[in-house]
Amino acid sequence: MNANSQSTECMYGVVGVLRCGDRLLVIQRSEHVRAGGMWCFPGGEIESGETAADAIVRELHEELGLEVEARGKLWSRLSDDKRLHLEWWEVVANGYDVRMNEAEVKAYRWLTADEIRNQEDLLPNNLEFLDIYEAR
Repeated sequence: MNANSQSTECMYGVVGVLRCGDRLLVIQRSEHVRAGGMWCFPGGEIESGETAADAIVRELHEELGLEVEARGKLWSRLSDDKRLHLEWWEVVANGYDVRMNEAEVKAYRWLTADEIRNQEDLLPNNLEFLDIYEAR
């Protein structure tokens, strides 16, 4: 994602929810991407001709070097300004050897849901997702 790209069209993105025990993987976005410095679940834009499942597999590989399998959509949300449609997907990893792409990811953490809620600089839609995720 380019921090300087602007469009009035709706963008479509995916977010990966990767669990290890009682912890979930969250990232701090690089300063070189949109919402730089913010914490969130990993993900990115769906490219032309790509399915959401393909996009989340590609994004986690590009951002974190992880080989994952998309298991299914957990939740979706259209931003209040109707410019961003995100789908949260459950993913499982073939291993947990994270290799960050520093152009996209500044840091990562494995946190419990409560720790994520208390994380400073967390993108607000991640809190909305946690409410839905924990209620299921």
